[in-house]
Amino acid sequence: MAPAVSVTLSAAAAIAGAAYFFWLAPGEGPAPASATKPAAKVGTKGEGKARALAAPVTAATVVEADMPVILSAPGTVEPLASVAVRPRVDGQIVEVPFREGDLVAEGSVLFRLDDRLVKAQIAQAEANIAKDEASLRDAEATLTRRRALIDKQVVTEASLDQARFAVEGLKASIAAGKALLDSQRTQLDYLTIRAPITGRTGGLSAKLGAQVRAQDATALVTINQTRPILVTFALPQRDLPAVRRALAEKASAQVTVPGAKRSVVPATIAFIDNQVDKQTGAIALKVLAENAEEVLWPGQAVEVALTVEVRPHMLSAPAGAVLPSQKGMMAWVIGPDNKVEPRVVAVEGIVGQNVFLGGGVALGDRVVTDGQIRLAPGMAVTIEDRGRGPAKSPSEDRRADGRG
Repeated sequence: MAPAVSVTLSAAAAIAGAAYFFWLAPGEGPAPASATKPAAKVGTKGEGKARALAAPVTAATVVEADMPVILSAPGTVEPLASVAVRPRVDGQIVEVPFREGDLVAEGSVLFRLDDRLVKAQIAQAEANIAKDEASLRDAEATLTRRRALIDKQVVTEASLDQARFAVEGLKASIAAGKALLDSQRTQLDYLTIRAPITGRTGGLSAKLGAQVRAQDATALVTINQTRPILVTFALPQRDLPAVRRALAEKASAQVTVPGAKRSVVPATIAFIDNQVDKQTGAIALKVLAENAEEVLWPGQAVEVALTVEVRPHMLSAPAGAVLPSQKGMMAWVIGPDNKVEPRVVAVEGIVGQNVFLGGGVALGDRVVTDGQIRLAPGMAVTIEDRGRGPAKSPSEDRRADGRG
């Protein structure tokens, strides 16, 4: 499936294209019948006039280049992960060691709740366990003595059973005490609230000294992972085969942020939704960007350009060489004698400042990139700039040469 290629054409370019076929330079049109005169002899004066009538243009050479097939769509930035931090136990906030908007690492402390009561309960539980362990040692010694005396019939079977039950009861009490101690230590750990992921914090809903509860619906703070980060966008379902191939090849993409100094962030396709939206006929995709400098921000509106294919050995020229006409897209080709002729060309795509062509010109042809408004078929031209960069205006050329 050949991807669709969109070509943006301004109204001025359309007018210029039409002018190519209707405009005649002063003195070039047919003379009135009453003013017809015999042709003047060709001489030095005529040659000078011909040179004076040559139109100044800039030109570039048609070269061979690889054409990326790019699918573009508006997108929205979203965090790779987002966690709403809530307390798991009730308590009063006694420390907040970070500020709103800080970048926090996974495991770093966000909040500390008052832990004095829990620490006291832990100390009491440890003391109870120690007491039970001491009682257990005494009960085990008693049980050992009674077992030794039972054969001599100094003690009864009932007293032996009583000593055995005392040992078992103390063991159970110690196990319960250890379980309670583990629970209290876990509660103590919950009183220190740590960052579950590495990311950037949002606004605080509870400040120092606030009383918080585990049942509170509002999060204390939300952490968004911004490095790396995702960008969600959608493409028409007709592009599904191309984007599936792109996903298999881990195709690259560029995310453009309007107005940012470093506006282009590299990314890689990471996800294609498992179904097409029935209402819109579009499929959702995501690209993953490392976002080391955090140019992308959650919720930001951006433009995504996904390269789904690269076509090698295409004819390429500056985009300004191709303009619309009544017969289609056309280019002015400069012949060996520096005379121009219009040619209808097949535009395969426009990428950045370059146009890729499928026919109408050949490798090595010279094409006019600026100054087409003055041209007519067969007209001679003078080439002011053979480079592929932006053409300079005549006033800029005069200033560069020190003539103005």
